[in-house]
Amino acid sequence: MLFAFLKMFPQGGNKREKIEAIRVAFITQKLNLTVDESQKFWPVYNEYQDKLRAARQEFRKQSAVFTNDKEAQDYLDAELLLKQREFNLYKEYYEKIKKTLPVKKVAELRQAEEDFKKELLKQLQGKSND
Repeated sequence: MLFAFLKMFPQGGNKREKIEAIRVAFITQKLNLTVDESQKFWPVYNEYQDKLRAARQEFRKQSAVFTNDKEAQDYLDAELLLKQREFNLYKEYYEKIKKTLPVKKVAELRQAEEDFKKELLKQLQGKSND
């Protein structure tokens, strides 16, 4: 299984890098990407993920502790803005990714992402039970 790949990394290494390497291998395998497709797809997909990550980090700067209604409303507004930004990025990069992959693989990408998240959670839960 791909997640056995985690054991190949030295202990204490950057977990984000490990997970990213596994994600690339997982999605590449699930979508059966050719070398040419991979070379075109991954730079666009990684740019999309970087922008999503930046939007989410910006949102996390919001305090989740509210001393009044204005602070609570500001938080809710920021959350709505985040969701709108995520949606806009999805639409923008959906179009860009369609230029790098056949539409069938673009449609399968969303399921591959979900499958990866489920498998990663399962593996992490299994490790915490050890």
